[in-house]
Amino acid sequence: MSISVQIITLTSDYGANTYYAAALKAKLLALLPQIVLVDISHNLPPYDLTQAAFLVQSCMPNFVQQTVHIVAVDTNLALHQNILVGQKQNQWIIAADNGFLSMVSNTWDKIYQVNQSLFSINDLSPEKNVFTQVAANIINGVNIDSYLTETTPSVILDNLKPVIGVDQIRATIVHVDGYDNAITNLDKQQFDAWIGEDKYKIYYRKKESLDKIEQNYSMVSPGSGVAVFNDMGWLEIAINRGQGRSLLGLKLGDQIIIEKQP
Repeated sequence: MSISVQIITLTSDYGANTYYAAALKAKLLALLPQIVLVDISHNLPPYDLTQAAFLVQSCMPNFVQQTVHIVAVDTNLALHQNILVGQKQNQWIIAADNGFLSMVSNTWDKIYQVNQSLFSINDLSPEKNVFTQVAANIINGVNIDSYLTETTPSVILDNLKPVIGVDQIRATIVHVDGYDNAITNLDKQQFDAWIGEDKYKIYYRKKESLDKIEQNYSMVSPGSGVAVFNDMGWLEIAINRGQGRSLLGLKLGDQIIIEKQP
């Protein structure tokens, strides 16, 4: 039986000036003419699984059940050998066995691998030639046992997890948004459980720090540094009405250190 809502999201490192995204969409529309396609991003740095995982993880709560997410980042099957399908709360992610699923979550309902008889490891575009067919099978309610086998990923990564100690958190900048806000891998729930009623300082450069996480950017004067938890609960370091990453000298991969104070 077909599902009532048919949405597929696309995340890739194709870049803006290529035909790859259009070709991927054309294949999906040929298989599923009524499908709704949503671009999460096609402008990720090449092979950047960390940013891809951050974007997909942040978007998933906003999509309806049965949404299928195709991740066309680092899909070289000669290197990764398998195609995985993760199922979590009736949403699905299709990706290579490159550690991506473990970065998005460590509590999948089920993880499958695509039967190897259905693809070639020498396929230069498995996302177009195989991921699309897997997505169509899911959308159309094809019996999972005919093309998927339950498995455990061979690669486990933890890039989206901050290092949390007794007196210190080391968070990492994993994404910079269109406003130049530097977004870390620390979420509000983790921070609240760690800090309790203690005081703290947030160090974002060697000698610069913030004493408070604000509820809104406008709680500080224009041009001042500010820390906030964004709408998805991720800690951001920003400049009120300014370009946070540029003015604060932050870049992807930099660490933000939070220390408890006496």
